[in-house]
Amino acid sequence: MKGFQFVIPLIIGALVLNMSVTKPGTEFSEIRNKVIGCPPTKMRIHDSLQDITINDNRQPAGEFKNGIFYINLETRTGFWYPETNDASGLRVHAFAEKGKPLQLPGPVIRVPAGTEIRATITNSIKEHPLVLYGFYSRPGNASDSIVIETGETHEIRFNAGVPGTYFYRASASDSIDNGLPWFNDSQLYGAFIVDPPNEKPDPAERIFMIGIWNDTTNGPANGGEELVLNGLSWPFTEKLNYRQGEKVHWRLINVSNQVHPMHLHGFFFAVNSKGQINKDVLYSNEFRRIAVTELMHPGETITMTWIPEREGNWLFHCHTLVHIMPGSFLRAMPEMNEHTMNNLNTHAHDGMGGLIMGIRVSPNGNTSSTIPNESIIERQLTLVIGEQANYLDTLSGKGFILLESGSLSSEKYRIPGPPIVLTKDQPVAIKIINHLKEPTSMHWHGLEIESYYDGVAGWGNKGNQLAPLILPGDSFIVRIKPPRAGTYIYHTHMHDLQLLDGMCGALIVLNPGEIFQPETDKIFLISQVDKDFERKLFLLNGTDKTDTMLLKKGEKHRLRMINITALGPDLNVSLLLKNKPVHWRLVAKDGADLPPKQCLTKKASGQAVSIGETMDFEFQPKEPGNYLFEVRGENNRSFVTKVIAVL
Repeated sequence: MKGFQFVIPLIIGALVLNMSVTKPGTEFSEIRNKVIGCPPTKMRIHDSLQDITINDNRQPAGEFKNGIFYINLETRTGFWYPETNDASGLRVHAFAEKGKPLQLPGPVIRVPAGTEIRATITNSIKEHPLVLYGFYSRPGNASDSIVIETGETHEIRFNAGVPGTYFYRASASDSIDNGLPWFNDSQLYGAFIVDPPNEKPDPAERIFMIGIWNDTTNGPANGGEELVLNGLSWPFTEKLNYRQGEKVHWRLINVSNQVHPMHLHGFFFAVNSKGQINKDVLYSNEFRRIAVTELMHPGETITMTWIPEREGNWLFHCHTLVHIMPGSFLRAMPEMNEHTMNNLNTHAHDGMGGLIMGIRVSPNGNTSSTIPNESIIERQLTLVIGEQANYLDTLSGKGFILLESGSLSSEKYRIPGPPIVLTKDQPVAIKIINHLKEPTSMHWHGLEIESYYDGVAGWGNKGNQLAPLILPGDSFIVRIKPPRAGTYIYHTHMHDLQLLDGMCGALIVLNPGEIFQPETDKIFLISQVDKDFERKLFLLNGTDKTDTMLLKKGEKHRLRMINITALGPDLNVSLLLKNKPVHWRLVAKDGADLPPKQCLTKKASGQAVSIGETMDFEFQPKEPGNYLFEVRGENNRSFVTKVIAVL
């Protein structure tokens, strides 16, 4: 695969940027092994160590006696198989109930609010004392900890506290980054759920814990990284099954030391709460919002509810590119050749990896199908994909030409692609023509469309028919009937370097009767490209040498922010006048209008916009002058700016 041939620039660029993709000091081989798939290097070295059981977080541990909850935990060392038992294992520390197999994630503690908890924890890890967090009443102090020496047992009594989604964790080394361990003690964690009193938990509710194991201790030849959901990495993560129209409730817990913009294909979800290890904030109905992408910081929790309204196969995944790229250092993987690359089953299985979970939605006989009627007269668009030389200095990339009714919007391929403007509820057929020398696929990020057209080759489906790869010289017609107006993204869904080659663009859906007005409707699309072997360059609307944007004093403008970078999950944007932030009004996120009480006027300073997020702001400049739009990242580093002249 062509993307695999150019993996070295990606590796070095990710290391130089250090955009919270990997911990500080990450070795060169860490991403290389993840992407390319090097032979196994972490072999079993102690046959006496127990294999760790994967815990799907569905069965609570411990027991109740006379209204008191008792749990007896132990930490031990075992072998963990995040991919398959046929691959090599990783020697890690993990939790278990006393006398029972080790589990990853650790045993689930789940009790009603106000429950008295009596916990016993034994540290059987030989190498290091155990520093234990999370065994206290909620809300509490996140830094409260208990040190348990090797071979010792500690008893703890506390009240569970208020309802919420929490966790417990431990460290058994001095290797800490972002406050969390990352090496052999990185998997010492478990869910701690406190339910409202007198409320029976939903047996269908799921708890998913995001974890990372990261090795930089053995030098470039032996480093590696594993990114997991409930202890497993795609394609070995659990495949979830739901019925069309079924209400789904998830609890997500990020116990890794990295940030993750988590994206759900095909559906919006309601964010019901956000919290950390020590506290949780449940939103009232008027302050709940819907999203398709939600950024999770290290140690953060969220609860979310969504309804799979359309049947088919879908994905839930992190949107940071190196967290979903294929490859393994634990098992030998054949290099993708033309045959395997074009095989849909092989592509879905081996063409992506890491923090991805598959979802299958089966039809409900009581729910009518929403598959588009292909006999309906549709608006006809053509999107041509091809190579564009020297589009940024001497840099070449992959871009788009948009055609309608036989007329060209540009003689050259545009990088990023030209904005595609659609109308709510108006059917459209977009014919994608691939003039590249490699296959591709196109995802319509945030749009509530059918699985077959969603852009995940070999996984999306229409009945028994799998969504295709668009092969060189071939074409594919995507049928869309957008159900809501808003700001969305179209981008490649190949998990290689196509995104860094420029394959993305803004997708705007207007309400019926509206006309896109470029004088007052402004797009700020943030992307990245491979500048050279050492840098990933941040671009704003396709350039790092931005021109001046003109706005009119007193006139209301809509500013559409889009982050579709590969390695910029923690970007933020600001709008300044005379080095001070002005005010703007947030009106939409991910294409969904916010409820009135969430449409807040706020300072235009340090607004987080993560990968896969879009945000719409209303801005009405009150005075003339040169304003400065600025994109910053980790350590407050400025990446790209744009002058906005208000006349």
